[in-house]
Amino acid sequence: MIPTGDDAPAGLSAEAGFDKGTLLGKRYVDDAGDLEVLCTKAGESSLSVSDEPLEIKEAKPLPSSD
Repeated sequence: MIPTGDDAPAGLSAEAGFDKGTLLGKRYVDDAGDLEVLCTKAGESSLSVSDEPLEIKEAKPLPSSD
């Protein structure tokens, strides 16, 4: 991660498996569901904890209105 306002060093690229990118406004969670992160800046690399990439949190279905 790079602090807000800093530029990324030249020549860096995402490692294989961590190159899915991040989407602005999406929530990302770990497999156990213990960690949830809201993405506030999109990027080319994936968010991860250690060697585990975080996955996009699926939206809960809304109840039907009868």
